[in-house]
Amino acid sequence: MSGTDAARAELESRLGRLAAVAELARGRLPDELVARVDVVGERAGARLGHGTTRTVVALCGATGSGKSSVFNALVGRPLAAVAVTRPTTASTEAAVFDDGTAPLLDWLQVARRHRLDPPDPTVADQFSDLVLLDLPDHDSTAAAHRAEVERLAEVVDLFVWIVDPQKYADAALHHDFLARYAGHRGVTLVVMNQADRLAPDERQQCLAHLDRLLADDGLSGVRTFAVSALTGEGIDALRRELAARVSEHRAALARLVADVDWLATDLAAAVGDVVPDGVEERHRAALALALGRAAGAEGVARAVAAAHERNAALAGGWPVTRWVRRLRPDPLRRLGLRRGERPTGERPTGGQAAEPVTVGRTNLPAPSGATAAAVGAAVRDLVDTAAEGLPGHLRRRVTAAARSREADVADALDRAVGTAELPMSAPASWAALRAVQTVLAGAMAVGLGWLAVLFVVGWFQLPELPTPKVGALPLPTLLAIVGAAAGLLIATLNRNLARRGGRRRYRRTVAELSEAAGRVGDELIVAPVTAELVSIAELHRAVRRLQRR
Repeated sequence: MSGTDAARAELESRLGRLAAVAELARGRLPDELVARVDVVGERAGARLGHGTTRTVVALCGATGSGKSSVFNALVGRPLAAVAVTRPTTASTEAAVFDDGTAPLLDWLQVARRHRLDPPDPTVADQFSDLVLLDLPDHDSTAAAHRAEVERLAEVVDLFVWIVDPQKYADAALHHDFLARYAGHRGVTLVVMNQADRLAPDERQQCLAHLDRLLADDGLSGVRTFAVSALTGEGIDALRRELAARVSEHRAALARLVADVDWLATDLAAAVGDVVPDGVEERHRAALALALGRAAGAEGVARAVAAAHERNAALAGGWPVTRWVRRLRPDPLRRLGLRRGERPTGERPTGGQAAEPVTVGRTNLPAPSGATAAAVGAAVRDLVDTAAEGLPGHLRRRVTAAARSREADVADALDRAVGTAELPMSAPASWAALRAVQTVLAGAMAVGLGWLAVLFVVGWFQLPELPTPKVGALPLPTLLAIVGAAAGLLIATLNRNLARRGGRRRYRRTVAELSEAAGRVGDELIVAPVTAELVSIAELHRAVRRLQRR
């Protein structure tokens, strides 16, 4: 493979990488930069489609610099109209030396064409692949002329800037064109025309000053020529330079490579130096905690603890006063979290768990301003850390990703709480306590009933009924006292155990609902942020791959 073929293959590979950058950059980098990516890719593909054997050389210059005179001198024909003080090149003219350039000129949108047939075969051989353009004056008062120069400056293969001793330091030329295309020094020549007006020492001083100005523009090392289109001085040297550039067949590729290099530099500046790592676990945990509070995890946990104590009292409380508990509202039902579950008093025996609570909506109050602010602060901390060091436009993308499903968070949190399996299973001991309390209550009732019968018999002075004794106490009295005392003691112990169990279930509920809220945060906040960070990291890698190896 020749050097030119290898350079073309490498350029085509980079254009493929540029297309990948374009997809990743869209919406993430500034619109004007993304538009440049599209334009450079399309323009390079179109230029390569016309081949790289021909070289498009543009003569650019200001009014009065003698640009058209140099054009005529190079081709040896008076093709372009010449004037001194006013622009005469209203549209671009092309000089070509064979008939195969029409498609390329059509793409360049150059309508005025001169087909030259030089008598000197050497010139024909040297310039057979040359397309020489005479552009309008870049400082023309006609806006269309300047627009034409700017349009062609983006597509020609080789720049030849024509200056004169009076205006070679013109700020508009240096700022608007030379400095702008500093990255294209490899395809740039600068020609000082009207050298015949300068003494030899003045000429050297002007050229030295011009070199310093070009260095300031970022064009150090660009070749400069002193010519006179009027006398022909230096024209042969310029013609030889152009012939050498044309014969190499590298100018078109060099121009396109410079375009991609320029773009790669701007893209690298736009993506910055920081490659995001992802969301830190500590910020994910803080977000889950804040979302859990916003979802009312602590309120639900308190209701679970209260419901556990209520259910424990219904199962193992003193039967004489247990009915009072039934008059108190169920804390979970009040929050809409008891739907679909059987009442506690109807639980099956044997310690079987209650059926899972699966509701779609709850009656939980909306998050307070403080909890909502805490969620916002957690999201900001997460984004700030994840996007730390990124340029502003990429930080805004990460922030937008974090808020992309913001409207769904409240509903998803409510569903997460409503569908959570709360720790409300009945302990196996509750069935045994219920049985014991039933037996004790029965013993108390029998004892009290027996004593009532004995009281009635004594009141009416009926024959005394035989009454067994246990020690010094009659049996009915013992039954009533033991049944009542043991029942109250078990109820007291059960209440203390229920409080401890309620605290445990409080902690479990907070943990489980925070985990459920964390899953909501992972899905609606962390996942979009992570996906955006992954895309930004891939954009970084794509831009790095685009840069020249």
